[in-house]
Amino acid sequence: MKKMSKTSLIGWFMLIMAVGMGLELFFNLRIFIPLLVGIFLIYSSIRTGKKGRKNVYLIIGISLIAIAILSSTFFKFFIIAAVIYILIQYSKNKKEPQKIIVETMAPDPKPSYRKRTPFITNRFTGNKRIVNEVFEWDDINIQCGFGDTVIDLGMTMLPPGESVVVIRSLVGDIQLLVPFDVNIHINHSTISGKLRIFNEESEHFNSNIIYYPDGGEEALRTVKIITNVMVGNVEVKRI
Repeated sequence: MKKMSKTSLIGWFMLIMAVGMGLELFFNLRIFIPLLVGIFLIYSSIRTGKKGRKNVYLIIGISLIAIAILSSTFFKFFIIAAVIYILIQYSKNKKEPQKIIVETMAPDPKPSYRKRTPFITNRFTGNKRIVNEVFEWDDINIQCGFGDTVIDLGMTMLPPGESVVVIRSLVGDIQLLVPFDVNIHINHSTISGKLRIFNEESEHFNSNIIYYPDGGEEALRTVKIITNVMVGNVEVKRI
């Protein structure tokens, strides 16, 4: 029997939760009535022409629908299950941080395609491991949900000019290993975490920082690093 993938299991779980919550909302009068009234008030806010009354209807309607959904047993179970799953996945990725070793060939100056999927793609918990695979350089733009991520650019053939690395992460540490012969520009945004660039370290809380560790000098190759991290540390090292 073919084993179901993790994505399929998550999809089936969410479908079951959605159907169960829908049935509960329909058959439980205690939460069905506020839901029905909320839908009616939102519909009334769309139909009414008076702006003040429209806003009042809309706010009350959304509030009643939110109360009905939050009162659902299936919704509470879904939240608990999601939190447990996230904690388990985060624990696994914390023990074994995912590492991306970027080894590229020189980019084609005249690409023959109009659209293609980048080699490095998003992962909800960490990123896939890339070892001993050579591919054409693309600017990196990925989103990481939970877990630590290491991106190694030591084997990368960067094109002349500016190359961009964009990383968005919810919870987890990010480490970027960059070659010695490139300049670095950093634009870092975080809710809570430390930023370590070479030998300098600073702690940030709900802040944004733009940093030029090389003094903004012109160079043949530059890597612009943009990181958006909710909770976690970011480290940039030369190798």
